[in-house]
Amino acid sequence: MKIVSHVIKKQVFRAMIIGGIVGLFGVAIFLGILQASTQLSLKNDSNEVANKSNNGNTSGETVPTAGGATSGPMFFASQAGVYSNYESASAFVSEHPSLKESAIVEVDGKFYVWTSMVTDESKLVFLKDPATFKKAFTVSGDSCKEATMAELPSVLADKNATKLNFKDNSKDSTLPADWQSIGAAASSISTDISIVRLQVFAHYKSKNACLQVKF
Repeated sequence: MKIVSHVIKKQVFRAMIIGGIVGLFGVAIFLGILQASTQLSLKNDSNEVANKSNNGNTSGETVPTAGGATSGPMFFASQAGVYSNYESASAFVSEHPSLKESAIVEVDGKFYVWTSMVTDESKLVFLKDPATFKKAFTVSGDSCKEATMAELPSVLADKNATKLNFKDNSKDSTLPADWQSIGAAASSISTDISIVRLQVFAHYKSKNACLQVKF
C-alpha cells in the first residue's frame, strides 16, 4: 500500500509540473497574440491618420499659417524707443536734443519714436545718444477709400523720391491736396530725404487710420 501511495504522489506531482508548464506556455502564447494584435492596430491607425492628412491636402500646396506676409512696400526706420502713450514719448523726445528731427508714430496703440525712414536698409543711419536700432515694417493703403491715400505707400517707397521734391510747386491730382504744404513743412525740419519722408508719413498716418503698418 505504501508503494502504491508513493507512485500516486509522484504521478500527481508530475501532473502538477506538466500542468504548470502548459499553463505558462499558454499564457505566453496569449500575450504574444495580444501584443501582435496591438501593434497591428497601431499600424492601421497610423496609416489612417496619414491617409487623412494626404487627402486633406490633395493639391500638394503648403497649408498657409498665421503671420503671413502683408501687402505693401517695405520700409526701415531708425527707432529710439516705444511708449504706451503720446505724453511719455513726447517727454522722451524733449529730453534728447538729438531727437529734434524725430517723429512719433502711433501703431496699434503704441507710440514709436523714429528718427528716419528709408526704403534701402543699407542707408539707415543710427544715433548713439540715445541709441537707435532698425525697425522693419510695411505700409499698406488697401483699406483707404481715397485714391491718393491708397497710393501714398507707393509714393513714399519711390526710390528716386521724385514726388518728395517739394521745390516743384506744380499740382499733382494723384497726391493729397495738402501734399505741397506738408512737404514744405517737413523740408523746413531737415533736407535729409529720410527725415522728410518720415515727417510726411507721420503726418498722414496720424490723420488717416486706413494706413496700416505691419511689423
